[in-house]
Amino acid sequence: MNVRLLAPSALLIASTSALVCAQTQDFGKAYSFAERKAQTKVEVVIDRLLPSIVKVHGASGLRTIDPTASGIIVSKQGHILTLDQVLLQEGRTRVVLFDGSVHQAEVLRDDPDFGVRLLKIDPTAVEGELHPVWPPMDEGPLFRTGQVVVSLGNCFRLAEFSEKVSATFGVVVGRANTALRYRMADVKFQGDLILTDACNNPGHYGGGLFTLDGRWIGLNNRLLDSKETNTMISAAIPSRDLVPYLEELIHGKIRVEATTEVKPVWTGIVLFRQAGQQSPPAYVDRVIAGSPGAIAGLRPDDLIVRVDEYSIRSCVEFGKILEKYQPGQKVNLTYKRGTEVKQAVLELAEEKK
Repeated sequence: MNVRLLAPSALLIASTSALVCAQTQDFGKAYSFAERKAQTKVEVVIDRLLPSIVKVHGASGLRTIDPTASGIIVSKQGHILTLDQVLLQEGRTRVVLFDGSVHQAEVLRDDPDFGVRLLKIDPTAVEGELHPVWPPMDEGPLFRTGQVVVSLGNCFRLAEFSEKVSATFGVVVGRANTALRYRMADVKFQGDLILTDACNNPGHYGGGLFTLDGRWIGLNNRLLDSKETNTMISAAIPSRDLVPYLEELIHGKIRVEATTEVKPVWTGIVLFRQAGQQSPPAYVDRVIAGSPGAIAGLRPDDLIVRVDEYSIRSCVEFGKILEKYQPGQKVNLTYKRGTEVKQAVLELAEEKK
């Protein structure tokens, strides 16, 4: 019996060939299963959206990092949007489409401001058509607190090949600016986030947040972990905020930073700032007579807790949130007086010189 030993280089070539074959093999038939047809309006919408969500597989190199995530198809040219994570490594990142087919993904340039990255697969290697969710029919749907939403992604890594990704439901809890939060882990995005109570975990990151009629409103972000309140909540980056990045990388459109004149607003509300405490709660110290705050009925010792849908946890947050508004705009102010929670409409004035 003759035994032929392969040189190390030959072994490497053989193993690499086997890997490439495994990555392009279609596992759809092996994992398909029978189920009833979509019946309700919501089921029909989700059935239409599922082919737009992909599973992302990579090699993180770390035991504590799950090398799986989700992504959203955003062009017929094979562009896929996902979070920028450790598992996205050039030459080792694969994408699994709705039909179970596995495709090697090219890792494109990221956007550090949003913490997202585009991947790209070869559209000619796809059987049939890709189903992008972008560009939308309109400029991007708005969202509001209490709105029911559906989140699609590979929750708990339940879907490997042709299995459908998970659909979790919840409501929009509110929105928050992560740059103003304290002790929240793994959140790089510096803009407003959509906060929901829809189930979320590492396999779900990079999936899509949709309205019940199927409009894309956000990209699933990491869980927000508040050490102060010992709570965790799901978050998503608003889709309309990602448009400049998508247009730049997909269509080659030069991103133009909008410059608008910001006029400081005046409320006449003077907050209590205790010496030696950098960011105390937003307690009212005094209210200037005849000011917008006085007209709204604010008094000393009131605790401001919310402006519109923005939570206020400190004097600094109150000032930062007011920077988003212009003189003449009205905001809904929520405050606590003793044990009673009150609301008032505050009409912002131009800062007095």
